Amino acid sequence: MLASADPLLPAFGITLAGLLLGALLLRLLTRQDHRTWVMARAPFLPVRTLAVGDDAWVRGTVQSAQPVLCPWFEVECVAYSYRREREHHWTTKDKDGKTKHHREWRTEHSEARAIDFELDDGGEPLLVRMAGADNEALDALPTDYETSRLRHSASVIELGAVVSVLGVKHDDGGFGHQAEVPCLVTRQQRHERVQSSASSETSLFFSAGFFAFAGGAGAAAWWLTHGDPAPLPVEWAWLLPCGLATWLPIWWLGTNNRLVRLRQQVQAAFRQVDVDLAVRAGLVPNLLTVLRAHAAHEQGLLERLARLRRGDGAEAAVAAERESAAAMRTVLALHEAYPELRADTLYRDLHERLWAVEEKLAHTRQLYNDIATEWNDRISQFPANLIAHLQRCRPAPWFAGDDAPLPPRLSD
Repeated sequence: MLASADPLLPAFGITLAGLLLGALLLRLLTRQDHRTWVMARAPFLPVRTLAVGDDAWVRGTVQSAQPVLCPWFEVECVAYSYRREREHHWTTKDKDGKTKHHREWRTEHSEARAIDFELDDGGEPLLVRMAGADNEALDALPTDYETSRLRHSASVIELGAVVSVLGVKHDDGGFGHQAEVPCLVTRQQRHERVQSSASSETSLFFSAGFFAFAGGAGAAAWWLTHGDPAPLPVEWAWLLPCGLATWLPIWWLGTNNRLVRLRQQVQAAFRQVDVDLAVRAGLVPNLLTVLRAHAAHEQGLLERLARLRRGDGAEAAVAAERESAAAMRTVLALHEAYPELRADTLYRDLHERLWAVEEKLAHTRQLYNDIATEWNDRISQFPANLIAHLQRCRPAPWFAGDDAPLPPRLSD
């Protein structure tokens, strides 16, 4: 068998094709992983808490003062994709002279349109800008047959539809895509869409390994079947080690890249927590001023606020955050014990800003914990821990669990 070099070139080609396809899928995996990260890091927020520059998920009812009409169906909507199709019949004859009948629907006309719309979540409506949006919220209408050979079909976002939108709030009050954050419109809940994107990553990683393995095993099979002499049954066992030989570098590269991305995401998630902690810490001086004027005998709370710091680094922030969160919830509920605070304009403004910051912190802490958990699990589980050991990966600290709900916002 080894005497003949004829099968060598095709076998090499099969191996190379498997490796290239695996590498291509890893490249797609990198892009999908970044897309999932952009989706996951954006919190779900009420429209009223959005500040300019915030990337977030919002959910509400579709509204528009000037909706468009979907062709043929006359449905009021803010986006549609319409198609008119006609059925075609033709016959052919095969090599034996037998007649075959064929039937196919062919598109005669199609069009699509999307306009900006308002999203109502029970507060002030938010203008969603659809230019460049990834529209996944179109819902199919029942196909309408004008005749037996002519039919109309369409998908729409109708008025009153409940959708989730990922985007960034702009200076002009609109909500849409910006930089790496897309404007994504979907009927799924935030967690459902993020989970769907994460599942695609798993499929891509599996497919990359599969095609790499198939390339190696396929090359070995080609060599065995086209070599001379005919292979012995025991020689077919070479398919497994040959497949593993091509699978291993793809697995190594994919796992290494995933660890690098996870480390970056842990760091980015903490930076986002740190930003929110800095915003909250910036409110403390004004909070102290208000509380000394209206609740001076709350000495314990005043001392806790005076000691409040962001912390220098993840470990310090994690150690201080549980007490800080409890202190902030106390501040948010003070107006129940001191009704005169409701009349203080500064307190009301601080209350609204602090409430929004705590909402964002609840999300960013959870996001950080989720990423840190995935990181810690990945670097401790075999066989990925072999690569993690070579990279000297260290576990990331968790923020302590704190599920206490925020006090309600001040009523208008």
